[in-house]
Amino acid sequence: SFSLLSWNVRGLGDPQKCTVVKDSISSSHPSIVCLQESKLRALDGLKARSFLPPAITAFRCVDALDTRGGIITAWDPTIFAADSFITRRHTLTVFLSSTASNYSFAVTNIYAPADHRDSLPFLEDLR
Repeated sequence: SFSLLSWNVRGLGDPQKCTVVKDSISSSHPSIVCLQESKLRALDGLKARSFLPPAITAFRCVDALDTRGGIITAWDPTIFAADSFITRRHTLTVFLSSTASNYSFAVTNIYAPADHRDSLPFLEDLR
């Protein structure tokens, strides 16, 4: 079995907030983490380590546009391997397979914009 944690973090720019997020994720012991509204324009390993627990080292992301959006899906690579992924403006789908069995599945992480002017592009992403 495995667990998935999904959280609209509302920004990961502040180091103190990253510590709180990391501690909260660590206490849940998830195998997969889906974060929305990271507000990060780019994500590298160093920044990821500031808010992800040590076991969760593999990740894919959709960068934020200015200060809006940002999606991160991360997982423990000792439990899952990523076979492929699809990124769109408001969605990130990662196809994962178990490292211990032939079990495979897809995780889609979605960030719905608050601005209704972005509704049509968001709905197009869901197609």
